[in-house]
Amino acid sequence: MTQVEIHQDGWPTYRRKVRFDWSDTPLHWVPGDPFSTHMMNVLHLLLPAGERWFIQVVNEAEPMVDDPGLRAAIKPFIQQESWHAFAHQLVLDHLAEQGIDTTAYTENLQKWLSRLGDQRPNWPKPLQRWWLYRRLAVVAALEHFTAVLGQWVIQNGGLDYAGANPVMLDLLRWHGAEEIEHRSLVFDVYQNLCGNYLLRASTMLATAPIFLFRWLAGARFLMARDPTVDAKPRWRDWLRAARQYRLPGPWQLIVTAQLRYLRPSHHPSTEASTQMAMEYLQHSPAARAARERAKG
Repeated sequence: MTQVEIHQDGWPTYRRKVRFDWSDTPLHWVPGDPFSTHMMNVLHLLLPAGERWFIQVVNEAEPMVDDPGLRAAIKPFIQQESWHAFAHQLVLDHLAEQGIDTTAYTENLQKWLSRLGDQRPNWPKPLQRWWLYRRLAVVAALEHFTAVLGQWVIQNGGLDYAGANPVMLDLLRWHGAEEIEHRSLVFDVYQNLCGNYLLRASTMLATAPIFLFRWLAGARFLMARDPTVDAKPRWRDWLRAARQYRLPGPWQLIVTAQLRYLRPSHHPSTEASTQMAMEYLQHSPAARAARERAKG
């Protein structure tokens, strides 16, 4: 492998202004497999609002961070997350053009996150600080899952073997690579401001079921609005797709990933590989095109 220089393992370097052309991407971009297509499409539902909420929480925490290097790494993290939200929003626009209006789901998610994201200015100062710590712990838990997903989508060839649309694969792998690149940032901000293990662990135990529920609800929402299918998602469909390496399995995604996070000694730098992520970004068609545009 070619050695790629990084400035700090698990912290972001810079934003890559990638662009994707969805004009030739079919509705079922995993051919003949609407279930796997829509299970992965749930990411487009969750991420625009989710990434913006991550930014809000980290922006609130940034003035309190006393590590200069960590504080400096927050800006590229926010830039990367904002571009992720933008890129996935364009996929939602493409789904709307294909007959799947996602507004009801995304508006409901946005309202829920808005309530969760409120700073509670009328609370006493100690409770305000605890509420910030709790929200940082939620973001750190979700960033753990996005790093796990990033590793899976980069390393796994099942979607390639299924003939999945290469533009969609590049989007998912570019995003996954950047999630791996900055996987330690929010965790380290949490450790810098609070570091309480019991709060971190209890937050993961509360967050993981919500994450799973939102994902399954999103898949059900998309399949119900797909004008070309008349089926509901079933657990056996997920297990089948996992056996075909088209999706991460529920045990792999939720249970084993969660157990690793719950170790008191856990640090995100042990999840995935920055080197692997950087090597993908060197070869990603969208990332290469972004580098060329930046030069011009």
